Amino acid sequence: MYELVIDYNGEETVAFSAEKKREVEVVAQRHIRSLASGLAIVREVKEEAKK
Repeated sequence: MYELVIDYNGEETVAFSAEKKREVEVVAQRHIRSLASGLAIVREVKEEAKK
């Protein structure tokens, strides 16, 4: 699982998440090209092991 995190003024907000990294990268590019405020970061999320 991957998440798109927008970092703006030290506050992080999850804007999008998907199973495929490429999908998240495409949404990050849309954010960058829109000249919106904040830094777009793609992160891999580790899922917790079931007990």
